[in-house]
Amino acid sequence: MSFNTEFKGEILAKEFTTNAERFAFISAVLRVCGTIHIDNRGANIEVENEYFNLISKFVNEVKVIYDISVEIDVQRKTNISDKSYKVKLPKEYTERIGDDTGFITYIGGQAVGFSAGAYNEFDNKNELKAYLLGIVASCISVTVPVSVDTTDSENEIIEEIYSGGYHLEMQFYSETLAYDIMNYLAQFDIFVKKIDRGEQFGLYIKDSNMISDFMAFFGASQSVLEINNILVSRSVRNDTNRVRNCELANMDKSILASVKQIQAIKLIDLEIGLDNLPDKLREVALLRVSNPDHTLDELRELLGGDISKSGINHRFRKLMEIARNIGDQGESADE
Repeated sequence: MSFNTEFKGEILAKEFTTNAERFAFISAVLRVCGTIHIDNRGANIEVENEYFNLISKFVNEVKVIYDISVEIDVQRKTNISDKSYKVKLPKEYTERIGDDTGFITYIGGQAVGFSAGAYNEFDNKNELKAYLLGIVASCISVTVPVSVDTTDSENEIIEEIYSGGYHLEMQFYSETLAYDIMNYLAQFDIFVKKIDRGEQFGLYIKDSNMISDFMAFFGASQSVLEINNILVSRSVRNDTNRVRNCELANMDKSILASVKQIQAIKLIDLEIGLDNLPDKLREVALLRVSNPDHTLDELRELLGGDISKSGINHRFRKLMEIARNIGDQGESADE
């Protein structure tokens, strides 16, 4: 699963507490993914996107408000592996939904075309946040550096290297909408840059810290944690390179191992709590967090010397295994 998919899945899991928030979200999805078909029998709204979770949440929020069931159709593309998901809102509800969201312009009771939507002003920040969530989930594309493990002659992982850069972008066909989103985000100290691409208008961020702030705004804690882990790993790697230049490359492996161990321990503490670990694992976990720069030999001395170096290493491997299982469970839940 890509980082982009994980992030969108995480923010779409957020629950709305009021119908005003649901209207804001529905309006946002319509702005980006909706189309209006008008004939002599009236107007009909269709919504289409390549991400199933977005369409599913849209359908669920519509059902909560209007108590109607809408089927999701799969749209196959030229490449059989590519597909999108479409919903057609019932004609008898189109006018009501159009009125509630301001998505359709009516003249003399007759639908005449697309409207910019009623949600240009918001009563509170929760409604604005719900609107922005709908916009972001509908059109965002975000990439982060990808990890590549390097191994030794025995195929043991000795280093984790991240390649690539950070890039977050949203594409719009409306320049007005692009400017609106830019201004809305600026209210929360999230600053994006604009770029024109013919008929499309993009908003983008390349700064890793600003991308992290962007995701934190939407409550995507796991995505923020992953970006911070990448930043730490890259920082450690840069420090390691400097150490290597000072002919202290023998410290590389222990530094990287310590960082990974501390990341695993923090994840365990966040999800299940260190107090729920067996005593021996909790003891070495707390010791590692308090002494991030210590080697295994130094940790052994702090433990009184009654345990071997391989014994301490075994406990760390158990902690890493617990952290991996937590991560695997999180991915399974998202799917």
